[in-house]
Amino acid sequence: MIDLRSLSYVVTLARRLSFARAAEDLGISQPALTRAVQAVEKRFDVRLFDRDRSGVRVTAQGQAMLDAAAVLLANANDLERQWDRTAKGQSGDVYFGMAPMPARALLSATVLERLKAAPGVRNIAVVRNVDALWPLLVAGEIEFFVAAEGQVPEAVPVRAEVVGTFPNSLIVRRGHPLLTGTGTDARFPILTSSRSGMSHAAGLEDTADGAPHVIEDFGALVQLTASSDAIWRTSSYAVAEEITRGLLCELPRSRGNAAKNIRMMMYRLERRSQSVGAKSLAQIMRRLTRQLSGQKW
Repeated sequence: MIDLRSLSYVVTLARRLSFARAAEDLGISQPALTRAVQAVEKRFDVRLFDRDRSGVRVTAQGQAMLDAAAVLLANANDLERQWDRTAKGQSGDVYFGMAPMPARALLSATVLERLKAAPGVRNIAVVRNVDALWPLLVAGEIEFFVAAEGQVPEAVPVRAEVVGTFPNSLIVRRGHPLLTGTGTDARFPILTSSRSGMSHAAGLEDTADGAPHVIEDFGALVQLTASSDAIWRTSSYAVAEEITRGLLCELPRSRGNAAKNIRMMMYRLERRSQSVGAKSLAQIMRRLTRQLSGQKW
């Protein structure tokens, strides 16, 4: 099999039509270039160049072969650049998943930063509950997923890294009876986005009007909470914008259960290498979580 270096020698000679100038471009001696060209011609039993006192000319048969070699070299150079960009996290695809709550808090800002820093990388994110994300991870369809701690089977060989700590919050509309002190003995609907993790109604037994309503769509949850007396169990990080605008409010934490905070984790399979793109996403999410923790609403 002919190597790319030999191809670069003959293609350079075809372009320069001078052994002296081609050797100078290649950084080798003229005898070395001559031997390399002769080796290629002998290997394929073909004459690529005619040589006489007037100079060097490409033969008719050689022209077709050298044209094909030039295309191959260009493709090899493109491949090398692509591999280099991919290795540096500047190209390729990153497939990952997020549970709805951390996605609401972090996904758009994280991807926006990656679009600016690495426009050549394609981000493919799926937002689903953990019971749907886990099979995707095992099948290799996503590289990692982000979800609350404690939702992955203990027997599964996964590596978990902390993204940050989220408050376990109770969210209500502005003017809710529990904020004004007029609803201390009343019962209210409880909303959640998942059956697991932060979705339980522990600590709300005296306030809950029945079992929690599970609504996976965060847009619908925002509208329901803003337009009713329902209590939404989520994290204030997931509705930071709505709280800042005054549309929603956080109840005092004393009404929650003993677990005031919950760790948000990045889960990936054990012994599976982490791509540069995945590492960059994790770094951004950690920084954004720290920024959220410093906000005052």
